[in-house]
Amino acid sequence: MARITIEDCLKVIDNAFDICSLAGRRAKDLASGAEPLIDCNDKPTVIALREIAAEKIGMDYFEISNKEKIESQLFGSGITEEEVVNELSQQLDETPSPLTAEVVDAPSETEEPLETKEVAIEAPLETEEVTEDLKEIKSE
Repeated sequence: MARITIEDCLKVIDNAFDICSLAGRRAKDLASGAEPLIDCNDKPTVIALREIAAEKIGMDYFEISNKEKIESQLFGSGITEEEVVNELSQQLDETPSPLTAEVVDAPSETEEPLETKEVAIEAPLETEEVTEDLKEIKSE
């Protein structure tokens, strides 16, 4: 039996780095339980290279693999998309809005109002003062 090499795959994909990346991703998926696209009983890395050489998978496999992983994580446990949307909308309904939150320590009508303090706010520095301060700092 002849061995499969990167040179066999270079006939299909002209970049060795792309072949290695693709074969690595596919081999990882095969090891995790993905079904091989060709009939052989080799290790996952050899199967991945054979699939590339046979043009069963291409560079679009990255997008397909990512999409399948996301869908399996979301819906793999028998949960439908509708159930996920319903649960998220319930969580949004349960969280209080900052505008409608109740004030706990508000005084009642019979209690005296809270003390108010006046605070003096200084006006921002004028640009001339800032410029003079910068000149002094630079001269030091």
